[in-house]
Order: sequence, then structure tokens, then C-alpha cells
Amino acid sequence: MAWGKFEQNYVYNYDINACLDAVMRTGAQRKLKVKAADRNAYKVVFSTGMSLTTWGEKVHVALGVLPDGKTGIILQAFQILAQKLLRSQETRKMFVNL
Repeated sequence: MAWGKFEQNYVYNYDINACLDAVMRTGAQRKLKVKAADRNAYKVVFSTGMSLTTWGEKVHVALGVLPDGKTGIILQAFQILAQKLLRSQETRKMFVNL
């Protein structure tokens, strides 16, 4: 696992629409804000706000139907501070290489 990133794959024996509804309900129960949602592509992006202990987190969820008919869910979570630090390091490297 990379610093500031978490990824997990899940497989469920339920209809993809039922799984998407469950993902949306779970996000609401966890008090995550929906930043983007595309029901046709079965993708959702949630985020958390800043607090005393964190700069927040972005959670990307993608669903798809597997060849055996089950529903696959990929969950990726990124710490916002880690993204900012990695971007600033990439920017510094880009200027050094100029």
C-alpha cells in the first residue's frame, strides 16, 4: 500500500443497482459528502472534510458486473494531505528538471 492510499476489492452476489444503492446509503451513514456520482457508469466519489487530525480524505468507488454475474466493487481512499504533498514534490521535480 502506498503512503496515503488504500485500495480494496469486494465481490457481492447482488444486483449492481442494489450494490450502488447500498454504497450511497453507507456513504450517507458515514457522513461522507458526495462529490460526484454517475449512476450510468456506476462510479461515486465521496469526500470528508478537514478536522483537527486530518486534512480529509477522498473515496472513489467503482462498480461493475463480473463475468460470473456477481458485482465487483473497487474502493480507493486517498488522504488529501498526501495528495497535496505528492503533487508539490512532483512540481518541485518538474522545476528542477527545467
